[in-house]
Amino acid sequence: MAKEEKILVIDDELFSREYFQKILEKIDCSVRTASTGIEGVNAFKESIYNLVILDIRLPDADGIEILRQIKDMNRLTPVIMVTAYGTVENAVQAMKLGAFDFLMKPFEKTEKVLITVKNAIYQGKLETENLLLKNKLKSEALFPNIIGKSERMQRVFELIKKASEVDSNVFIQGESGTGKELITKAIHMNSVRGKSVFLAIDCGALPENLLETTLFGYERGAFTGAIKTTKGYFEEADGGTLFLDEIGEASPSLQVRLLRTLQEKEVIRVGGTKSYPVDVRMVIATNKDLKEEVVKKHFRKDLFYRINVIKIDLPTLKERKEDIPLLTDYFIEKYCSSMGKDKKVIHPKALQILINHEWPGNVRELQNVIERIVALHSGESIVDKDVIEHITIFQSEEEYDFMEYSFDKAKELFEKKYVENLLKRFPKNLNKASLHAKIHPATLYRKIKQYEILK
Repeated sequence: MAKEEKILVIDDELFSREYFQKILEKIDCSVRTASTGIEGVNAFKESIYNLVILDIRLPDADGIEILRQIKDMNRLTPVIMVTAYGTVENAVQAMKLGAFDFLMKPFEKTEKVLITVKNAIYQGKLETENLLLKNKLKSEALFPNIIGKSERMQRVFELIKKASEVDSNVFIQGESGTGKELITKAIHMNSVRGKSVFLAIDCGALPENLLETTLFGYERGAFTGAIKTTKGYFEEADGGTLFLDEIGEASPSLQVRLLRTLQEKEVIRVGGTKSYPVDVRMVIATNKDLKEEVVKKHFRKDLFYRINVIKIDLPTLKERKEDIPLLTDYFIEKYCSSMGKDKKVIHPKALQILINHEWPGNVRELQNVIERIVALHSGESIVDKDVIEHITIFQSEEEYDFMEYSFDKAKELFEKKYVENLLKRFPKNLNKASLHAKIHPATLYRKIKQYEILK
């Protein structure tokens, strides 16, 4: 077995922990031990293990309950139960919850214990590979470019498939960088509208008047510069799909027009009186909590009910860390191919750094990090220092002691932190952000590029 095989031993007896550590390190496994259930669960959350060896009796918890928690977090991780007080009832319950095997104390010959360990790891790998293959085939056939083996993403895949089979409005909730437009395109391409037009617009990226004319079109002479009648996105997307991102940024007057269009399935252009029928599949997305916005009366309740037919909640990358190895490999292959470079491999320690990172920018941030590494890295193997060099660690204000820096460096640190917080307050809305900061949007955009801040 390779050194990257990671095993977690949860046992309150020092002798047992030392026994497993000694015999497992001899076969080149990396072993982490925990003496309590809480310590073991926390350790399991922090990393990905090929095997868990779990005592059925712990000072602070029932081993069966810890088994249940581990399987809830990752059902594919094999677990070997250990006990000095084994009963048929315990064994049956553990097996029903997915335990691989049962070891009795005092342990039998070490060779037999190692055979059980190796078989468990092999079985876990086999099940993982089978699931990855099934997901890969499913994803390639139905949802290209959407990568994920986690249970949260499997639920998303199911909802994409169901949404593709009907023509109802879809509401996608998720943080910036989680792939809302990618999900929308998958729904569109796998629906009966797949061969028709797909249009997308960010409601927070355009001023209100421009957003209104872009969506609904305008008649000649409706305003200064309207030299000809122009169709809006609703008419242009007739028969297809229209994706409205960041719907939470829509003004009250725009919400009224959207509600009427959804109810009547027709639009009236700006400056006009005639209505035009439209047949458009609507997918609406936001990173805001629209229920909370409705309570605050920032968003119309009737419009919320109209758009919230099929809801898809996209998990953050932090909530689907088991997908990071798969995403990393996908992005490495993608950028090596597009840049004409030989395929690189990532060292387990480097991968673990990626897994442990918080990823405030979600999948988009991971994608940018991998692209940067592939573009600038010349070696065949990506190691931990390569990742550390290119990953962005966001520090809080309390971590900066500005007196430790020169005036220019302290000013730069403050400016970067100010822009980061500005974009958190006004996500994907540079106009509002620049108005708040009292700077020109172009200046704000230059600062974003200068400090490589992800929007």
